[in-house]
Amino acid sequence: MNRISKLAIAGMLLLSAVTSWAGTQDTKAAVEQPENPAIPPWQITVGGPGWLAWVSGHTGFHGVNPYVSVGPGQIVRHVDFLWATQAEVRKGKYGIFGGFIYVNGQAGVNGSGLVSRIGVGSQTFIGQTFLSYRIIDSPRGWLDLLGGFRFTYVGSQADLNPNVPAIDAASTQLVNDFAGAVDARLVARLQSDFSGLASDVKTFIQDTVLDRLKSIEGSIPSLPVPPVAAGAVDTIRNHLQDLLDADARDLAAAIRASATARVNQLKTQISRQVATFVTGQLNRGYSFYDSWADPVIGLRGRLNLSKAFYLISEADVGGFGIGSDIAVGAYGALGCQITRNLFSEVGFRYLYEDFRDESVGYLYQISFYGPQITVGLRF
Repeated sequence: MNRISKLAIAGMLLLSAVTSWAGTQDTKAAVEQPENPAIPPWQITVGGPGWLAWVSGHTGFHGVNPYVSVGPGQIVRHVDFLWATQAEVRKGKYGIFGGFIYVNGQAGVNGSGLVSRIGVGSQTFIGQTFLSYRIIDSPRGWLDLLGGFRFTYVGSQADLNPNVPAIDAASTQLVNDFAGAVDARLVARLQSDFSGLASDVKTFIQDTVLDRLKSIEGSIPSLPVPPVAAGAVDTIRNHLQDLLDADARDLAAAIRASATARVNQLKTQISRQVATFVTGQLNRGYSFYDSWADPVIGLRGRLNLSKAFYLISEADVGGFGIGSDIAVGAYGALGCQITRNLFSEVGFRYLYEDFRDESVGYLYQISFYGPQITVGLRF
């Protein structure tokens, strides 16, 4: 994390040095200002950035944080809605600029074990607003000092579909293993000692049910969705332990009395209860939503290469434990002033956020990076 922060600060210093050099080229011109300079006009810039971003990192809950790696091609194929805008208003040395991107996607994959299919949804909104102050301004370029906020919203959903035949088979196996353990204790003349049965029950539940739910603890390869349904595993484990503990003595009494019909009845009843509960937990939707705002400081500069072409770059760092623990952004591009009002930029953008919500055990350590093509208007 310190390395990321140092890189961002180094980028800011380099940006400052380059644009400072640009400013020194016209020191004389800057001194020879007219006594009554004209009032600077309002400048308005509106652009439409197209950011083809890769998404990678770790995200999840309570230590279940699978690695996510999704390319722009996968994201685009599953996007239902995408919108991005950026704008700036400036007058003299002062300005305000910002933008946002919103992505809404849906995807699904076949499950495994007790889950037949997993459908996921993902919504991400990243918006930022900065106040800027121009500390260097010359025909060769300019440098702005930035201060503002970046707001992030994430929403994730997972809809599970149960594999009913597999659940029925797992429930029958679980109850048979459980009944066998009870019978073994009775044979060993431990009729009143169930102290060791709890450990066996945990093992049976893990082997017959929980190990077949691994697919809801992983990530969906087509969208950066955390395992929002993974909490169902703990719910199922705790409920099944309570269910089997409650039925242990009745089952033991029937086995002790050699009441075969009663034993079979209880096993069928318990198996049905297990299957009904597990099916219910795997035939529903799970969702999670969170948002945070990061204070951000940075630098933004431009170096004019010719009348038509220019280099532009931006670096910022924020979070500081107020929203994210750390948030780093960087952008660099080659621009072309196609006409007096129309411009285009081709470059690369990077954004990293490390956010933790301790109240729900949520971790979001995600990087966005990739080429960006922008077309816009200046008035």
